[in-house]
Amino acid sequence: MSPLEPIDPLLESPLAHPLMKQRAVASELLNEVQQGNNAVGGMLLANMERSSAEFPFIAYYVINTTQTDPAMFYTGVRGASLSKFEPKNTRYTAAHTLDLYSEVASICRPPLALAPNEIGSVKKGQTPSTGYIISVYKVYEGDDGERFERNWLYWTGARMIYRYLPKTAGLRRITLHKSVSSRGDKMYLLLCECADLLKDLSAAALLIPALRARLCGYTGLYRPIQTF
Repeated sequence: MSPLEPIDPLLESPLAHPLMKQRAVASELLNEVQQGNNAVGGMLLANMERSSAEFPFIAYYVINTTQTDPAMFYTGVRGASLSKFEPKNTRYTAAHTLDLYSEVASICRPPLALAPNEIGSVKKGQTPSTGYIISVYKVYEGDDGERFERNWLYWTGARMIYRYLPKTAGLRRITLHKSVSSRGDKMYLLLCECADLLKDLSAAALLIPALRARLCGYTGLYRPIQTF
């Protein structure tokens, strides 16, 4: 979701904290999804570069597909999001980018072995120092062929991250997600989970500008502020 913008900037109080308001509402939504038992895992991520964050918060859910239709889950979350962030109530507007994604590729270090009841949970394995490098890409319809996806390590920057991110960051997993919409442009989401990223952000501070210099997609540093 994009930063909150006041409906009437002239009436905006200098004491207002739209970022805190946005975080509180997003947290409420995550709690509702958790209580609905339609997702096996979820987390709310906060951007650590607040002054220049295009997406200050990202909500990520793993759907329980054994008992929930993904399309219905998407419709429910979309409706709840629009309702909770209704401009008439919040006095702010924001752009919400919601989509369904499927996992198309993944690299793990070390190999992850989870119990059956832990599969899909984003909370398992997380530590207070866990952080994420997230990149978002938009690909024109028809350009997302098999050959294109086979080269995902290069155009996503995953190869650069795997090779040059210092081991002190504790890289655990790099996962590529693709939007499942049948029509229109495709969105790709690259999620890099690092167990010790928050212990020393300088490990990523040098790599992030190099990823952005490729002028391909959006890249940001995130930390989990709420998970289940």
